[in-house]
Amino acid sequence: MAPSSAPGSRVVTSPFFDRFPRFYETSQTFAYPSRLNLRHEAIFGENRDVFEGRRVLDIASHDGRWSFAALQAGAASVVGIEGRPELVDAANETFAHYNVSPERYRFIADDVFHALAQEPWEFDVVLCLGFLYHTLRYNELMARIRRCNPTYLIIDTEVAGDGRALVRLRVEDVMPQRNAVRDEFSYRDSVLSGKPSVKGLETIVGAYGFRLERFSDWAGLTRDNPENADEFQNYLRGSRVTVRCRAIS
Repeated sequence: MAPSSAPGSRVVTSPFFDRFPRFYETSQTFAYPSRLNLRHEAIFGENRDVFEGRRVLDIASHDGRWSFAALQAGAASVVGIEGRPELVDAANETFAHYNVSPERYRFIADDVFHALAQEPWEFDVVLCLGFLYHTLRYNELMARIRRCNPTYLIIDTEVAGDGRALVRLRVEDVMPQRNAVRDEFSYRDSVLSGKPSVKGLETIVGAYGFRLERFSDWAGLTRDNPENADEFQNYLRGSRVTVRCRAIS
């Protein structure tokens, strides 16, 4: 995609995670400073208007990095759901380290689908960051998100390079921390997951009353912050996107 911003306007002068460096150590998954800080800008810098005073759900919340960022962006509260208990432990320890009020957050160590079925949740913003391409249960996921009645859904996902509305299948090993988590449909140590194309993503969210409102300006971000460009190749190639969706019905 071509940049949607003027040259020099997307320079990140105060990297978010440099102020909270504990997050560089709490995960085995791509905790590169440059990558984390530009992802923060793409997810929160470009959507800062949607977080103030809002209730946020963080799906597959990992070590709590994006839940923490949501609170720093002004969210009133956040609930993170993560299937790996050691990452939930890391999130709770980090939030305590940074003196976040326990009244503002809750982390649940559980399967995302199971946890969302347990309570009549209500959220204003749902974060689905780095999860959509680790599942094939799109109907169930989107139905449960829709029942939370959010206004905004922010998705960061790998996408298949195809102009058609499709999902590319793959099988994932559940052992690496960066991969899908074992669930009730797993066979041995594998999970069947899918990577939607952009048109496929549009179809998936559209079926549940959301429209793709805008893509984050990764071309502008990488243009103005060229250091360690090799860490952003999937965004540069368009094989990964950050998308803001809005409920329309």
